[in-house]
This record gives sequence, C-alpha cells and structure tokens, in this order.
Amino acid sequence: MSPRTARSILSESFKAIQSRRPKKRAPKTTRSVQSSMSDQAGNRSIKQFVSFAVIGGLNTLIDMAVFTLLIVAHTHYSIAQVAAYAAGMLNSYIMNSVFTFRSETAESGKRGGAKRMLRFVVWNLCMLGVSLLLLIAAAEWLGLHELIGKAIVTLLVVALNFYGSKRWVFAGRKPVETGGMS
Repeated sequence: MSPRTARSILSESFKAIQSRRPKKRAPKTTRSVQSSMSDQAGNRSIKQFVSFAVIGGLNTLIDMAVFTLLIVAHTHYSIAQVAAYAAGMLNSYIMNSVFTFRSETAESGKRGGAKRMLRFVVWNLCMLGVSLLLLIAAAEWLGLHELIGKAIVTLLVVALNFYGSKRWVFAGRKPVETGGMS
C-alpha cells in the first residue's frame, strides 16, 4: 500500500468517526446572552427606523403638499415652512405614538402622555428651527429654488429627528418597546 493510499484511508476514517460523534455545544456565556440581547435591540431599532421612515414619508408628503400650496398662493417661504411643518408634525406624533414607539413607561397615563407630548413639541420646534435655518441658507445664500431647498433640507433633518425622537421624545424610564408596525 502506498503512503498516499494510506493517508487517504486514514483521512476518510477520521471524517467518518467525526461525523458520528455528537457535536458539543459551547455553554451559553454571559457574553453570548448579552450579544443576543444586543442583536434584538439592534433589530428593534432597525424596525423602528423603517417604521419612522415610512411614517416620515407620509409626513413629508403632507408637509410638501401644504408647503407647495402655500408657495403657489404666494405665501412667503418661511411662513409656508412653519405651517407645513406643523401639519406634518401633528401626523408624526399620532402615527409614531401608535406604530413606531409604542412604549409604556412607569409614568403611563395622562401625566406620561402629557410629558411625552411636551417633549415632542419641544423637539419638533428645535427641528423646525434647524430646518428653517437650513432652508434660509439654501434659498438666500445658495440661491436654490424654495422647493429644491426644501427637499434637500428634509433629507438632512430626518436622521437627527429619528435620533432625538427615539432617545428623548418617546423614551421613558422603563420603556417596553414593541417596535415596528407589526
């Protein structure tokens, strides 16, 4: 028997023995449990962002429709921006409360809801201020048409708005988030 044939037989025998042995599973460690929890939190955040983006798309349609109608009616773009943002903001609060950040806090009830609404209004006034400043910069300094500037500003503000909404507006002491629209 040649050395090559002997190695081949030994190799096949070893593979056969290995396939018959039950595979040992490594015990779950704290690290793997934490990793699993981290993966679940990451998946929940992704679902929430997708839900936020879909609702944001609807808010943007409402916002752009109101803005466009007011611009066509010869309203100054800053006034049109405030009115349009308010219309989208109302829809955003309702839809994100129901679908994206369904959370109940230890302060649930009227007090918790009132605090959340106040945080929502404060945050969105900040976002309105940022979007208005960026819109003025786009129209006045860059010379862009109001509708083009509005589209660019909207894209820039979305990520910041999601982050603030998730971390501050809809966050509670002990949230029980179900995430997504499922």
